[in-house]
Amino acid sequence: RDAVRAAYNYAEHLPERRKMMQAWADYLDGLRKGAEVVPIRHKAG
Repeated sequence: RDAVRAAYNYAEHLPERRKMMQAWADYLDGLRKGAEVVPIRHKAG
């Protein structure tokens, strides 16, 4: 019975998990694109 319940819960929440994982992937892609920008350093003083 627990295996059936676990499978049901997995299937029930799959659309929300997909949205969450896509948002995470988009966030990571944004970080990667930002990392490609070369920062300009200013002299202190």
